[in-house]
Amino acid sequence: MKLILVRHGQSESNLNDLFTGWADPSLTDQGIEQAKEAGRLLNQTHILIDEVHTSLMTRTNQTVFYLLREMDCLWLPVYQSWRLNGRHYGQLEGQNKQAMREKYGDKQIALWRRGYDAIPPQREDVDDDRRYRYLDSHRLPIGESLKQTQERLVPYLEDVIFPALKHDKNILIVSHGNLLRAMTMFLENISPDRIDQIEINTAEPIVYDINALFEITNKNIYYRH
Repeated sequence: MKLILVRHGQSESNLNDLFTGWADPSLTDQGIEQAKEAGRLLNQTHILIDEVHTSLMTRTNQTVFYLLREMDCLWLPVYQSWRLNGRHYGQLEGQNKQAMREKYGDKQIALWRRGYDAIPPQREDVDDDRRYRYLDSHRLPIGESLKQTQERLVPYLEDVIFPALKHDKNILIVSHGNLLRAMTMFLENISPDRIDQIEINTAEPIVYDINALFEITNKNIYYRH
């Protein structure tokens, strides 16, 4: 079976160097082109994708659309879940990263961005967005460490993704940088002290070969030109 991970293309927040998290910017023109190129790269692999899973964010769903259109696969089923949303950055969301470095210091910002346990300053309230209206408010984050992000991701892997792989489906997951870092850590059994070494580039497909025991037998990254 194949498990394919793709980070969304460049967003407006990426372009403007803002903390994003659960904020909902769109793709830039460059991000759209990156999503298309990811589709072309996946076409070259000749992998037949069976279903797609993504977050509730605009930038991932736009990436899915342009990627699948490039592959002539817009008919594929697409499943969305808040558990595939990016890491919630709390009060940092929407803030300029350099401005936050000047306010909190480089060391603290690096810890919030690249660490495993560090929790950014939390919001006072949960996101007041109707896309989450079916969830109990206590389940919604107001600021997450990467560890907490991983903890709400793992049930989706175990309850949804792994059973699909067990049925010999090739699965594409389009999500966010920190969420995919947490997923990589879980899939590859990477220890927390090495998590800062994991980098997920925008719109560059990562393809895992998975055997019947859910062991990774091979990993390929398809780089954009």
